Amino acid sequence: MITVWGRANSTNVIKVLWLCEELNLPFIRKDVGGPFGGLQTPEFLARNPNGVIPVIEDDGTVVWESQSVLRYLAQKYRPNDLYPEEPVARSHIERWLDWHISTLAPALNPVFIALYRTPPEKRDQAAIDVMIERLATVMARLDAHLSAQPFIAGASFSIADVGFGNSVWRWFSFPFERQRLPHLERWQSRVSDRPGYRKYVAQPLS
Repeated sequence: MITVWGRANSTNVIKVLWLCEELNLPFIRKDVGGPFGGLQTPEFLARNPNGVIPVIEDDGTVVWESQSVLRYLAQKYRPNDLYPEEPVARSHIERWLDWHISTLAPALNPVFIALYRTPPEKRDQAAIDVMIERLATVMARLDAHLSAQPFIAGASFSIADVGFGNSVWRWFSFPFERQRLPHLERWQSRVSDRPGYRKYVAQPLS
């Protein structure tokens, strides 16, 4: 039985839960992080010295960093399907998972924190507008990429799509007007029918 450490509304934990559903993997989840605390306990730090979620334990193997967890689970439980071994196909998945970490997440996370973690009286609207503009530029780049293919890494659904699911959900759920991104909208429509997406991703932001 796989154990997942992390609160259910964490975007990085959501990736792992969705993939477990895709792979039909039974798991138990333990609440840590955010209001639950527990990240700096000796027990948790022994599993992840960085003190962040998610962390999984599978048959005595501990894995942390959400994208690494996706790679591990897909490679172990459904090899060459959601994470192909062929180098060119895999390179497309790898580059977009890396792009999510290096480009999308740094643009999206500050907007989420400003809108959902900062009290209204402490928000700097001018700064938020700048952050939204930066995020919109990044999302437009993703939309352009999806104009040529149905899924993030090519013609088939993969762990790259799982890695992007909650971030795109947040973009479309944020309470502000946004530009039309038709290719990204079509991508979200494609993945939104998947049971794991409906169960774990398509939830109110909090």
